[in-house]
Amino acid sequence: MALTVEGLKKSYGNLKVLDGVTFSVEEGEFVCLIGESGCGKTTILKIIAGLERPDEGRVDFKGVNRMGFVFQDDRLLPWKTVYGNIQFALKAMGVEDGDVVRRIIDFVGLKGFENYYPKQLSGGMRQRVGIARALAVNPDLLLMDEPFASLDARTRERMQEELLRIVGGKAVVFVTHSIDEAVYLADKVVVLSQRPSRVVRFIEIDIEKPRDRNSDEFIEKRREIYTALQASSG
Repeated sequence: MALTVEGLKKSYGNLKVLDGVTFSVEEGEFVCLIGESGCGKTTILKIIAGLERPDEGRVDFKGVNRMGFVFQDDRLLPWKTVYGNIQFALKAMGVEDGDVVRRIIDFVGLKGFENYYPKQLSGGMRQRVGIARALAVNPDLLLMDEPFASLDARTRERMQEELLRIVGGKAVVFVTHSIDEAVYLADKVVVLSQRPSRVVRFIEIDIEKPRDRNSDEFIEKRREIYTALQASSG
């Protein structure tokens, strides 16, 4: 088990956000958190990453020495190039290795764009840099907060395909609003209720990857998640 989240409760003043959220992530498992806007999905990621403290509950890790975090907005440093942004993440860990930077740039399909600045890149390319920056530290657990939400539909699908290639074998917790995205990416989907958030259902996506979005299996899983979300919203 790479990650165990147990009984998380969190309030901001009188606003109760989480109400006993519990789930686990196996080593190498891709887990999607899905729920309505404002139900606390990002808060869960921040607690896992240590950026927020829960009021109650705990987060336990096993075999996780490093985490990577990919945000919804790419948060690239505009004055640094593709190379410089990825190098910055390594320097923060006290690592100076140009070979690692070049290798990860090639791995995410950005070879030839090393000296480009963020403003010169498309939205999809900027997100590749964000993913590359998170992967550069060789994380055991990757946290992703709706990284493709701002992309057009076709670019989003291409990035989903690339992501599965890039993160193969790593434990991932991925926040999304998209049922289609959850079915395409996840090994397991954690369906969350409206705020204050609780886990209402776990749905295993036991379809071989890469997945055909038009297959009967895919459509049935999509329907299953939709039904769970509808039931959770009352």
